[in-house]
Amino acid sequence: MYEGVKFITIIKNRLEHFLKTFPFMVSQYGLKYDLMIVDYHSNDNFQKNLLKEINFRKDTFSPYLQKIVCIKLLEDLKFSTKKSKNLGAAYCSNEDILVFTDIDVLVSMDYLSYWVPKTKRGRTFVTTRWKDTMVSLPTRIEPEINYGNFFVCAEDYYKVCGMDESLLHWGGADDDIFHRLKLSGLQEINPYNSTEAKQYSILHGDDLRLSALEDTTRYDSEQIFKKIFSNDSRLESKENKFLNYDFASSISEKRVLYEK
Repeated sequence: MYEGVKFITIIKNRLEHFLKTFPFMVSQYGLKYDLMIVDYHSNDNFQKNLLKEINFRKDTFSPYLQKIVCIKLLEDLKFSTKKSKNLGAAYCSNEDILVFTDIDVLVSMDYLSYWVPKTKRGRTFVTTRWKDTMVSLPTRIEPEINYGNFFVCAEDYYKVCGMDESLLHWGGADDDIFHRLKLSGLQEINPYNSTEAKQYSILHGDDLRLSALEDTTRYDSEQIFKKIFSNDSRLESKENKFLNYDFASSISEKRVLYEK
């Protein structure tokens, strides 16, 4: 049951956050999973520290952790949350359940075991926000609950072409894919409150968040939500090259750093 759970986190030059959140990622209990780390060509000695942390913490790893896989972008590009998530997804199969988390998010030991069973192929996906309605825009549950974490079956993710890489500005991309997943017939599952979310972020300013992005422009919420909710096509996203494994493998390398 749930053999193909891929816990995907993305990083570029955020070593300080990785050192704090990595112990929580390798401590998931209750179902088997692989941890997949998408390194978008970090320049802060991340690779060396990743190997050091794996070696140092190996005897504390959860017995349910099957592999630690690092996918490293081979070219030093400006960071894109959309492209990095698609890059991780490109190395997964239709049967997998994809769990996306940011590198600055701390998760409880039962994070995966609680939310993965609620993620049903062709039926449901999970987000950690208040459910949007016709009279209000979607909002964070609390400031410290990461809005961009979500669970989805890979087949459903592929059917909507993944994250829309043409959205270059910061913000709105998560809402865009959530909307398209619902257009494809999936029901959105949300926590009742911040406690049930079972995750929280290391709070920090926008300067750190924006510093590495390929486009530092912040979105206009009124305009972006109007565009998102007026879309009636689950395939509004342009073709995303990172969802093509042959292309992904030509611009990145996959290394298994730990295997049970």
